[in-house]
Amino acid sequence: MSKKQFKSQASSSRAVSGAFGAPDGASGSTGLGGLSTFSAVSSSTLSYFFEPPDLSGISEPNVVVAFKNLLKKDSTTKSKALEDLHAYVLSLSVERGGVEDAILEAWIKVYPRTSIDSSRRVRQLSHLVQGQISVSCGKHIAKHLPKIVGPWAAGLYDDDRPVVRAAQESFRQVFSTEEKMKNLWKVYQLSFLEYSRDAILKETVQTLSDERTVSPDDAEAKYARVVGAAILVVFHILGQSTTSSFPRSASTEMENNLDTVPPEETSKNASFYSEFLGGSKLWSFASYPDAFVRRAVYRLLFAALAKQNQALDMPTLSATVLAASLQIDQTGSAFDYIKALALLSEISPTIWTQCYTGSGKKSATRRLCQFLKKGSQGGPPDYWIYVAKLLLNIPSSVLIFAPESDQGHVSEAPPSVLPPVLAAIHDGLASKHESRANQTAAWNAYLEVAAFLRKLLSSQDACQQFVREAFIPLLDQYIRPAQDQLQWTIAGPEQLRTCVRAFSQALDGAQDVVLVEWRRLSDLVIEDIQTSLPEQSKDYTKSQNAIAAEADRWYSLQAMVLRDGSSIAVLKMFKETSLSLVSSAISVLKSRSGKPYGAAAALEAAVRLTPELTLDDEDTSKIFVQFAMEDVPGLLLSPSTSNLVALLCLLDGSRDFQQICLVALRTLLDAIGSPARYYALQCLISSPLLSGSASDEGLRIIINQSLQQALSGVNERWDLVNAALSNPLAPADLTDSLLTSMTKSLSLQDQRAAGLRGLELAIKHGGQAVKHFSMSTEGSDLHSRLLFLTESSDHELAVQARVLSSAIEGILASGKGPNQKMRSMIEIINKGLDTADATSLSIDSLINQARKLLQNTPEEGRQTLAAEILPNYAQWTTALRPFLDVSPNVSLSITNSLEGALYMLDGSLSAKEASTQSIGRDVHGYSPALRMALYTVELINSTDVFRHAAAEERAIICQYLALITQVAGDNVSVPGSNDLWNSLSSDVEAEMAEFVASTQRLLASWMQRAPQAEQHFVTKAQNLLLDSSRGSSVASYYSGRAYSVMAAEVAELHGYTSSVDEAVQLKAIRKTSDLFYAAAFLSTASEPSGLLRLCNELVAELTGQDLYENMQEGLRQLLLLNAVIQKHVDLVQTIPQQRLVFFAKRIISQLAEGSVSRPVASESFKALTIILPFVKDIYGSFWEQIIDAMIKRWSLPLEGNDIELPFLHASLRFCATLMRLSGEHVNDDLQDVWISERSSLVEGLLSLMRRLQDVSDESHQPRQIVNSLLARLISQLSPGHVQDPAGLYPVLASEASALQQSAYEILHQEIPAKQEQVSLDVALSDAEAKIPEELLSLILTAPSLDSLADSNFERSIPSDLRTYLLSWKLVFDHFTNASLKLKADYAAGIKEGTYLKHFLDFTFDILVQTRHKPVDASKFDIESYTLDTEESPEKETHWLLIHLYYLCLKHLPTLSKSWWRDCESRAIVLAVEAWTEKYISPLVAASELATVTSWIPTQATDDQPLTIKVFPKAREITASFDVDEQIMSIAIHLPPTYPLHQVTVEGVNRVGVDEKRWRSWVITTQGVINFSNGSLIDGLLAWRKNVTGALKGQSECAICYSIISADRQLPSKRCGTCKNLFHSGCLFRWFKSSNSSSCPLCRNAFNYG
Repeated sequence: MSKKQFKSQASSSRAVSGAFGAPDGASGSTGLGGLSTFSAVSSSTLSYFFEPPDLSGISEPNVVVAFKNLLKKDSTTKSKALEDLHAYVLSLSVERGGVEDAILEAWIKVYPRTSIDSSRRVRQLSHLVQGQISVSCGKHIAKHLPKIVGPWAAGLYDDDRPVVRAAQESFRQVFSTEEKMKNLWKVYQLSFLEYSRDAILKETVQTLSDERTVSPDDAEAKYARVVGAAILVVFHILGQSTTSSFPRSASTEMENNLDTVPPEETSKNASFYSEFLGGSKLWSFASYPDAFVRRAVYRLLFAALAKQNQALDMPTLSATVLAASLQIDQTGSAFDYIKALALLSEISPTIWTQCYTGSGKKSATRRLCQFLKKGSQGGPPDYWIYVAKLLLNIPSSVLIFAPESDQGHVSEAPPSVLPPVLAAIHDGLASKHESRANQTAAWNAYLEVAAFLRKLLSSQDACQQFVREAFIPLLDQYIRPAQDQLQWTIAGPEQLRTCVRAFSQALDGAQDVVLVEWRRLSDLVIEDIQTSLPEQSKDYTKSQNAIAAEADRWYSLQAMVLRDGSSIAVLKMFKETSLSLVSSAISVLKSRSGKPYGAAAALEAAVRLTPELTLDDEDTSKIFVQFAMEDVPGLLLSPSTSNLVALLCLLDGSRDFQQICLVALRTLLDAIGSPARYYALQCLISSPLLSGSASDEGLRIIINQSLQQALSGVNERWDLVNAALSNPLAPADLTDSLLTSMTKSLSLQDQRAAGLRGLELAIKHGGQAVKHFSMSTEGSDLHSRLLFLTESSDHELAVQARVLSSAIEGILASGKGPNQKMRSMIEIINKGLDTADATSLSIDSLINQARKLLQNTPEEGRQTLAAEILPNYAQWTTALRPFLDVSPNVSLSITNSLEGALYMLDGSLSAKEASTQSIGRDVHGYSPALRMALYTVELINSTDVFRHAAAEERAIICQYLALITQVAGDNVSVPGSNDLWNSLSSDVEAEMAEFVASTQRLLASWMQRAPQAEQHFVTKAQNLLLDSSRGSSVASYYSGRAYSVMAAEVAELHGYTSSVDEAVQLKAIRKTSDLFYAAAFLSTASEPSGLLRLCNELVAELTGQDLYENMQEGLRQLLLLNAVIQKHVDLVQTIPQQRLVFFAKRIISQLAEGSVSRPVASESFKALTIILPFVKDIYGSFWEQIIDAMIKRWSLPLEGNDIELPFLHASLRFCATLMRLSGEHVNDDLQDVWISERSSLVEGLLSLMRRLQDVSDESHQPRQIVNSLLARLISQLSPGHVQDPAGLYPVLASEASALQQSAYEILHQEIPAKQEQVSLDVALSDAEAKIPEELLSLILTAPSLDSLADSNFERSIPSDLRTYLLSWKLVFDHFTNASLKLKADYAAGIKEGTYLKHFLDFTFDILVQTRHKPVDASKFDIESYTLDTEESPEKETHWLLIHLYYLCLKHLPTLSKSWWRDCESRAIVLAVEAWTEKYISPLVAASELATVTSWIPTQATDDQPLTIKVFPKAREITASFDVDEQIMSIAIHLPPTYPLHQVTVEGVNRVGVDEKRWRSWVITTQGVINFSNGSLIDGLLAWRKNVTGALKGQSECAICYSIISADRQLPSKRCGTCKNLFHSGCLFRWFKSSNSSSCPLCRNAFNYG
C-alpha cells in the first residue's frame, strides 16, 4: 500500500468509527461506506484498523470502562485499563466460572493488537492479563487459542526483557510443565506459522501504526519488533537447539524451557515451509536496518539450513543474504550473520559462484572483503572463529581473486602476493573499533586463513614473498615495536603464543627466508643495545627499559620455539645469534661502566629464558663465567646492579661461584661513600645470594643500621630491611632480631608510626619471617603492643594497628598446631594482668581477647581455658600485696563495717609512704590489682566463663573480689588513701564507683543462691576471709571487713543462722587479741544469751576501767562493746539500768577530765549514743558534764590530717541524740541543761564550722558526712541563737559545700529579717548604709572561664563559683524589706565598685557566649531560687545566674541598663536584649507594677486627690488629678525590654499650666524614673509634688468662679488695687462686654499688678 493510499484509508476510518482496514495489497476504497462492510472485508488481527469489540454483554460496568479505555490512543490510559482488568480477573475464581464469555470474546479481539503496542508497559501488562484470563477460564480458553497463541508466543521474543518475563510468567501459569508446553507448540504449530506468515508477509509499517498519532520512528520500531518476534517464533518451531552456542539475550531467555517441535510434526506442514521459506520477502529482511530483525532472520536461516534445507532457494539467498547483506552495517548482528553465512557456505558453496549474479565492483570477493574489513562490528571473539570456517569453505576462486592493477603505474617494490581476503581480515582486526578482547581470536583466524591460502600458492617465489608479507611483519613488530607498523601489533595476553605460531608457519612455508630474517632481526637487536641512550640523556631510563623489554621478548620467543620443538638448523641459528648478542652486550657493559642496564637485562634474560643456548653452550658459558669473575664485582655499583645480581644467582653451580659472591659482597661493603651502595646491597640481600652471605658480620651491621635509620624516619632504608625479611633464605636469627627491634619501636612515641609502617611492609613482603616470629615469645609481645595501639587517640595510627593485629592473628591461625594462636592470646592476657605500664593493653582489649578464645574453644576445653584466663591465687596475692601493707585513712572508720577497729592496726605504711613504692601503672594510672579486678568482673558479667571454673577457683575469685572491693571502696571514699589508682579525675572516679557497685552486684548475685553447706563457693570464700582476719595486719583488717560485709548480705538474704560452737566462741571473744577476727565474727553472731553475757561483762569491766591508764585495753573493750550493741541495740535494754548508769557516769567523768585520747573519746561517744537513751529518765549532774565535755572537745586544736574526723562524727551524732532526748521532756535536768547551754552549743558548733571551712570535702566521703552532720545540727539549733551573723561570711568561701550551704542559709534568713531595723536606724540617724565589706569582698571579681574549663559540673558547682553566686544572692537579700532610702544607699555602694559589670559579663559569658544559643529560661522559676534542687549542677548554675540577673534588673535597673548600653560586643547586646525581652522583662515589669499597686493604698489623702491606675497587661500606669472638675493626667509606659530601654512618660491631659511647664513636669518625671534607680514610685511622687506645688494656694477666678478656665489655664491676671486673680480669657470677655477696662470687683481701672 502506498503512503497516499494509506492516508486515504485512514481518512475513511475517521468517517466510519470502528470500520476495518483492508489487508495488505487491498485497495483503500474497498467497502468503507458503512458498517455492512464488516462482514465483507477480512481484517488483520494486528492492524490498528479494526472493528471494536461488542461490550454490550459485559455485566460489570467497570470492566466496560476498562475495555473502552483500552481502545484509546494514550499509553498511560491503556496501562491503567490493563491494571484494572488484571485486578478484576484476579478477584475471580475458576470454581465460580471464571470470566464471563462476553469479556473473553472482547479480550480475544483486543489482545493481539495490545500485545504489540508501542508502550513496553502496555505489552507487559497485556501478557499478564492474558495469562490470568486463561487461568480463570480454564479449558474454555482452548477454542480461542488459535486466534491468540501467535501473538502470545511472539511475546517470548520481544526485544524488551520485562515483556519477555511477563510472557514467560503467563505461559507458566497456564502450561505449568514442559510436557504441556511441548504439546502446545505441537498442536498449534499451524496457528503459530500462520500468525508469523501474516505478520511477516502481509503487515507493513502503515497497517500496524496510525501515522496520525504515532511518530515514524515509533512505527518503524513497532514493525521491526513484530516482524522479528514472528521470525523467531518460526525459528523456535524449526528447532532452536541448534543454536546452543549462541549467547543468551532477552529474546532467547525462554528457549531453554521450550522444546523443538519434532520433525515428524513439521513435515506435516512441508508445503507451508516450502512456500514460506522459498519466498524472497522473508529473506529480504536479511538486510533490514534493524539489528533485531536481522538477527532473527540469520537465526531462522541457520535453523532452516539444518532442518528445511530443501525448502530454501539458493539464488534467492545468494542475492539477499550475500549480495545485499555483505555490504550493509552489521553492528548488533555480525556474529549471527557470520554463523549463518559459514553454514550456508558449507552446505552450498555455489552461492558464491554459480548462484551469485554480481560482478566487478559487486563481485562476491569485493563484497566479502568489504564485509571483513569492518571487523567483528561489536561481535564476540567467536566471530573470528566463524570467519575462518567461512573462508575455508568458500571456493578458492573467490579467495585468490587478484586485485586490478593500476593502469600505467610502475612500482619499484615487488607486487604483493597477499590475497585481498587476507588483507581484509588484517584490516578488520587492526581496526581501531575492534575490541581488544577479540585480538587473540582474530589473529588466530588470520594465521589459520594465511596457512590455508599459502598452500594455494603455486610458485616457490610467491610462497617466499607471502611469508615475508604475511608472517615476518608480525615477528618484527613483536620484537621491535615500531609506530609505523602498529597494524601488526598483537594485543592481548596470547601475543607470544601467536608469534610462535606465526614463526612456525613461516618455517613451514619458507625456512630459508626465516633464517635470513632472523639474522637480520638479531643484528637489529644488537644495534639497539649498542646505540642505547647514555645516562645523561633525559630519555635514558625509557631507552634502557625498552632494550630490556626487547631482549626479554627476543629470548622468550626463542624459548617457546625451542620448547615446542625445532629443527637443528633453527637451534644452530639461535645459538649463533645468541652468542653474538651476549658478546656485544658484555662489551657494551664493560665499555660504558655498566650504565646501559638494558644490556645487563639482556644477559640476564638470555640465561634465565634460554639456558640451553647460553649455559649449555660451551663458548657462551665461558664468556659468562669470565665476565662474572672479572667484571661483575666492579659493575655492581652501577645502574645494572639488579640485573647483574640476578645474573649471578643464575650462575649458581658454575665454577668459582662462591668466590664470585664473596668478592661481590666485599666490594659493596667497602663502597662506603657510594650513593648506589644501599640499592646494590638491597638487590643482593633480596636474592638467593643471601644464604651464603648472611653470616657476614659486616652485612648484618649494615642491615641493623638501615633498620634504625628507617625507624628514625629515613623511609628509603625500609627497602633494604624488607629485602632481608622477604627473602625466604634469610636466617631466622637475623629476621627475628629485625622484628624484635620493630616491636620495641612500637613503645617509643617518636618511632611508633615508622615501626607500624615497617611491620606493614614486613607482613606484606616477608610473611614467612613474620610467621616464624609471631609464634615465638617475642611474637606475643608484638601482638600485645599492636593491640595496645588499636586504642590510640590517633585514629590513623589505631586503624593501621588494627589492620596489622588482624594480620598477625591470621598468621597465628595458620601456624603449626591448632593451639598456637590460643597460646599466644593467653600469654597476652596474663601479661596484661600481671604487669602494668604505659604500653599495657586496656581492659577492654584483654576482655575481647578472652571472648575470642571462649568463642573458638569447644565446650569440653573451656574448663581448662577458664583456669588459664581467670586470675589464680598467686596472681591475686602478688597484685594485692602492696595495697594490703598500706594503713587505711583513719577517717574511714566512719564508713566501714568494722568502724573503730581501724585504731588497732599495728605498724604499717602510710598512704604517703606507700606512694613511693614502685607499682606498675597503665596509661590510666591503674595498678595491676585493679586491672585484674576490672578484667575479672567484666569477663564474668559478659561471658559464661565462671560457669566453667572449678569450685576452688571460684572461691578464690570470690574471696579476692570481696577484698579488692573494700580496698577500692576506701580509695573512692578518700581519694589517694591507698593508691589503687593514682588518677583523681572525675571520669576515673565515676568509673571506679561503678566498678565497686558492679562488683558488689556480682557478689550479691552469687550470695542470692541458697548456700549448700561447705560445697557452696561463697561459703568457702567467707571461711577463707574469716581465717585471714586473724592478726593485726592491714590484710587481716580488710579480710575481716570483707567477711562482715558478705556475712551481712547473706544474713539479709537468708537470715541469721547460729552454729553449735557460736556460744563457745563468744566466751573466748572477750579476751581475744584478734580484734579484727572478733569484730568480723560478731557481725554475724546471733546467739542472744552469749551476746548478752558478753555485753554485761564488757560494761562491767569498762565501768571499773581507767581509760587513761589502760588506754589500749579500754579501747579494745569499747570496740568490742560497740561491735555488739551497734548491731543488737535491743540487748542494751536487757542490761540492768543501774549498771548502765554507773557505766555512763564513769565514762562521762573520764571524758570531762579531757585526758583520754581521741580514739577512746570517739568510741566512748558511740557507746553513750546508744546507752544514754536507756537511762534518759535518770537525773544528775552528768548531763551538764557531758555537754561541757563535748563543747570543750570541740574547741581543741585540729590536727588537719583526718584524725579528728571519727571523734567529730561520734560527738556530733551524740549531740543530735541529746537534742532528740531533750525534746522528749522526760528529764527536767537534761531539759534545763539543754536550754541553758544551747547558745554555747551553737557557738561551739559555729566555731567548729569556721575551723573546718578551709578543708575541702570534695570526693572525701567521711569529711562530707561530718560536715553535713555539723551543718544539720547548726540549722536546727541556730535560729535565734546566732550572735554575730557577719562572722559567717568567710564560711561562704569554704570549699566544704555543706558548711558553705549552712552559712548561706543562716545568712539568707538573718539578713532580710534585719533590714526593717536597719531602715529605721538609717532614717533616725540620717547615716548612709552600706553592704558589709566582708560580703563585698566575695563579689569583687568573678571566676574566669579558664578556671572553670577544667571543673567538673557533673558532680557539683565549683566552690569558687558557688561562693561568688551565693554571695550575690545575699547582696540582693539586703534589698528585701529595705526602705527606698536604704535601697538607694545599697545601690550607690555597689555602683562605687565594678561589681555589677564583672557579674553581668560573667553571667552572659555563661548563658550566651559559651553556647550555640542562649539558655532557655522558661524551664526555671526565675523569680525565686532554692539551693540544691536542680537535677544537675550545670542546670543549678544556670538557674541561679538567671535568678540573679532578674534581681539585678529588679533592684539595680539603672546600673544594669548602663552595663548593657556600654557593652562592647554587639552580638552580646543583641542577644541579651532579645533574651531579656522574652524571659526576664515581663517578670520585672510585673513586679514593679505590683509594687506600685501595693503602694497606692498608702498614698490616698483627701487634700491630694491623686488617682493612680495600673494596667499590667499593657505595662502602663496612669496618674491623674481632679482639678475643678477637670482631669490633669499622665501615662507611664514600660517598654518590652524594661528596664534596658527607658520608661516613657506621656502627658495625656494638661490642665491649668502652660505647655512649657507641663513639658517640664513630664520630662522631670521621666528622668526621675530612668535615672534614679528606675523607681516608678519616685517618678509618681515627683509628678505629684510638681502638681500640688503649682496648685497650692490658688484661688478661683472672680468672673467665672472656677480655678481652671475653659482653655485649661489658672487665674494669672491680678488687679493692682484689690489683688484678686482673673483668667485672662474671662477678663478679656469682661472688658469687651462692659466696654470698659475697669476691674469687675473694685471698679477701678485695671492695673496689672
